[in-house]
Amino acid sequence: MSDEQKHGWFSGFFHHIELSALITIIGIILLFSCAIVVTLLAPRYVDPTWTSPTSPYQVQMYESVDHSLYISKAQTGESTLQFVNYLKKGSLFLAFRESETVRIIAPPALQKYITRVGDAKLKLTSNLLLLRKPQKAETFDAVQATAELQKKLATEWEEKHPKPAEEEKEKTESVAQATPQKPEMPRYEIWELYEIPGSEMFVVGSSENILDSWVDANYTILDPERQYPFPTDQGVVYISNPHEYRITEYAYNDQKMWRYDPEGKPIEKFADLKNHPLGFLSRAELISLGEHIYAIEGCWYCHTDQTRTLVQDVVLNGSDSFPAPPSSASEYIYQKITFPGTRRIGPDLSRVAIKRPSRDWHKGHFWSPKTASPGSIMPAFRHFFDEDPRGTSKNTVGIPNYHFEAIYQYLMTKGTRITPPTQAWWLGQDPIHTKEIIEGEYIPPP
Repeated sequence: MSDEQKHGWFSGFFHHIELSALITIIGIILLFSCAIVVTLLAPRYVDPTWTSPTSPYQVQMYESVDHSLYISKAQTGESTLQFVNYLKKGSLFLAFRESETVRIIAPPALQKYITRVGDAKLKLTSNLLLLRKPQKAETFDAVQATAELQKKLATEWEEKHPKPAEEEKEKTESVAQATPQKPEMPRYEIWELYEIPGSEMFVVGSSENILDSWVDANYTILDPERQYPFPTDQGVVYISNPHEYRITEYAYNDQKMWRYDPEGKPIEKFADLKNHPLGFLSRAELISLGEHIYAIEGCWYCHTDQTRTLVQDVVLNGSDSFPAPPSSASEYIYQKITFPGTRRIGPDLSRVAIKRPSRDWHKGHFWSPKTASPGSIMPAFRHFFDEDPRGTSKNTVGIPNYHFEAIYQYLMTKGTRITPPTQAWWLGQDPIHTKEIIEGEYIPPP
């Protein structure tokens, strides 16, 4: 073979290699582009439920409640947290409801906001109103109104529980069997309803707030003309009988400390809540931080975050009587990162907020997994806790810091926001019909 022939053969060979490489690169780009198109665009046209919220409860929790609930970190030597609802007019609904032992007094203009005992519908408002101990003011003397109400309640009680007549008393004394004694009048709590003059207020929050108060029947909104950032026609989250959050400051070892005190001074502005020595973060901020911690700590390597459409999954994450609904794409629409996972070295976490809602259990589990779950190979996460330099803590674990509270709040969204509490699958009110589908008895509507 001559030199010219050899050169021509090599040139043709490399020409074919370059062409095949170019075709390969173009093919990879096309496949990658198709994957992006299918991932981002197809769900919008194939099944809109993939990108739509699972329920109005989920929308209100993520878009409104999480942004209004603020949580403090624990003080040195303690593990108690403070929960504060930061409210503006129109941000969340309030309910002022009486019970058998709770009564509410108010000036005439505010009477309409009270849900009395026996009222058929729960009255809701987003106006800035609060409850407090009765006080005397120029426009309304709540102290006198309280005395009059106590007298009225005592009279009504006596009418319903009269003393036995003398003849009956003599009869009963002669009978060997003793008659039931007259019940004592209950001690009534009486609160005054008043209006906040400013445009924001700080309300005592509940530590047990994984499932917030929800109503979807027999309720009325007293200011329906107001525009709300969430749907209200299928039900709403509300705060029941709110009280103002107040604090008392004190010094300890040259440190500025504070504690909740109903008789203390009110928080004047939002910046005070965020910049306080203890510091408050919203639950939305904590959930976002918890998602980030879940990623960087590698929790996704050992735990899945999906209840598959398998009997063992729905029963394991629920029960035989009330199986958990399989995971759907819409459960994850408020997450920045989704961790469905593939390995189950540890248990699935998609319904952990229902199975393990206790904050104390999670404290013990992150501090010493082998103690909380015998046989666990999960490592300890003691960097989620701080030491107690004062040595005054009575807890067997360290003082939880924001790392723990963030991962805890993130986990508490798992399984609790699929449907409203009134339609909870673990109560047998599952609108998804999980059990009927498993047993082959579900007939979808036409």
